[in-house]
Amino acid sequence: MLRWSPMVAALALALPAPSSAQRDDRDDRDAQIDEDRDDDIDEDLDVDFDEHREAERDPEYGPSPEEVPTEGPHELDEVGNVSFVPGTGLRVTSADERFRLEVRARGQIAYDVRGPDDWRHQIQIRRARLQLSGYTFSPNVRFKLEIALSPADVGISDSQVDGVPTRSPLLDFYVDFRHLRDLQVRVGQYKVPSNRQRVISSGNLQLVDRSILNAEMTLDRDVGFDLRSADFLGLGKLRYYAGVYMGRGRGARGYDDFGLMYLGRVEVLPFGLFDDYVEGDFDRTGPRLSLGAGYVHVDRARRNRGILGDVPVDGGTTDTHHLFVDAHFKARGFSLLAEWSWRSGARIAGDLVDDLGAPIPTELPRNGTGANLQAGYLFGAVPVELAARYAFVRGLGETSLPDANELTVGASYYPGRHPYKVQLDYSRLWADALDQGDHRIRLQIQVSL
Repeated sequence: MLRWSPMVAALALALPAPSSAQRDDRDDRDAQIDEDRDDDIDEDLDVDFDEHREAERDPEYGPSPEEVPTEGPHELDEVGNVSFVPGTGLRVTSADERFRLEVRARGQIAYDVRGPDDWRHQIQIRRARLQLSGYTFSPNVRFKLEIALSPADVGISDSQVDGVPTRSPLLDFYVDFRHLRDLQVRVGQYKVPSNRQRVISSGNLQLVDRSILNAEMTLDRDVGFDLRSADFLGLGKLRYYAGVYMGRGRGARGYDDFGLMYLGRVEVLPFGLFDDYVEGDFDRTGPRLSLGAGYVHVDRARRNRGILGDVPVDGGTTDTHHLFVDAHFKARGFSLLAEWSWRSGARIAGDLVDDLGAPIPTELPRNGTGANLQAGYLFGAVPVELAARYAFVRGLGETSLPDANELTVGASYYPGRHPYKVQLDYSRLWADALDQGDHRIRLQIQVSL
């Protein structure tokens, strides 16, 4: 039973009793990147860092970024069962501490300009999220529900052309069973632990959005379960994930064959556990490093990028194999994120025919590789970070995957760390030659409660 202040109780008694929503290859690539970013649905952080926060900041290396007065829990009642935590939201805990509900809202307003051939721009609600999380009956039975509400979140690419949503607003609903430290279970719909930047929340990025590597190679969300440990053997240095999923992506529903997705991933943190799924170094302590590697197999994938992308024109499937390797390093305000991905698929031709009854030629698999290298420095005296990124994607062998490159530089101002920030970045996007690419300028503000 929750404990409320006398004022809240009096207000409740005073209330009346209730009664009984090529023009060319470059443009195609931009459209694909836009679609993939729309698929980059958020996204709150799947790792619970309250379990394993590292040491205190080291004062020897100067002050941390400007402290926000609203940081940390702020009690709203006399016994601390109701509080507000920036970035987590409103937290309500039962008196016996067996139940907890956290309510969080987050939004991003973005302005985007692109050129140079035909300059175009837009201002949009890039993301709008409502999240409920907590635990029930025991702190070892945790849950998360996240709803996406913006036009991009529900698949509306251009409201002037087609304002009909194409995706369910449900991003995540899962339950974690954490009774055993070394053998925890997660079941539901959630981001699969594939490439690191995909699992990092879109609210915790040091540039406006994720890289083109993520747009092409990510596996995003699926429905299934995994076994995992956030601190395997209690050493503070190891994590693992082993999962089986439906292989049909976010919002999967309907009976299907037994072509599933299988995943395995391990992470090693030689200097101990830290917030390695948050970009930027707010803690400004000594060296911290996280190394990760994973493998995914999608049996008879229905789409050309595994569980994402388009259905092949011939209507067939693809047996795909994915490799992910990454590293995240932080020290004294400096951060470095490096990722490499590889995908190879074997097509199983479909039986679709054209208007004349002739078989449609088998589409080539989207085989390729790519990398993302990203670095930033967060100043200690002021809450400002400068960051840069280079990412590329390359087709391999007989493939339908075009080459792509991204060079991005940006700055972030953090009045309230990631929950409250303003970000500006500039990108050059090109396929073959740097001087034949496109410009992209983005300005975004994020506010969370």
